[in-house]
Amino acid sequence: MRKFLGVLVGSFLIVAALVVAVAYSSETAIYECSGFLTKSNTSSPFTLFIRVTQDRWWVFWDPVDGRLRWEYADGTIPIVPGDDVNAPRFFQTRSGSRATAPPFGGLLHSPNGREDFFVIKRADTFLNLYRWPKAGETVDLTKSNQGGFSTISNSLTFYITDEASFKGSCKPKNN
Repeated sequence: MRKFLGVLVGSFLIVAALVVAVAYSSETAIYECSGFLTKSNTSSPFTLFIRVTQDRWWVFWDPVDGRLRWEYADGTIPIVPGDDVNAPRFFQTRSGSRATAPPFGGLLHSPNGREDFFVIKRADTFLNLYRWPKAGETVDLTKSNQGGFSTISNSLTFYITDEASFKGSCKPKNN
């Protein structure tokens, strides 16, 4: 009986530790970002919102360190037209291997395509941003990124589209 109780308590502790690790494996912050949108050598004031989700140091099963989701100030979520949410996609990692992009439960799917968002590769206090790969595409995490977010100055720079870039500063919003 004593041995059974020991196994039961040990099993409970292991399950509890796994539940806590999964539940607290990331931290999320929301920011309001104001700056300038530059397109065709023309700049204009622009505001957008971002949600930065960073995985904790013990999360090693994912080839990326988090995700950055964004939306326009009017609440519109940017869409990548015609992209299949269920199609395989990949990340090229430093080791030269190709990792399958993990499933992402928060991925918005609309009849017009899927949500446009970025994955994060952390470099100390700077978050390098890479656009989520399209269906069948491989994003090379060892090459130049499509933007960045400084966790010290809360400054954000990234390409909204191939022709338009945003550069500005962000303020935490009710975190």
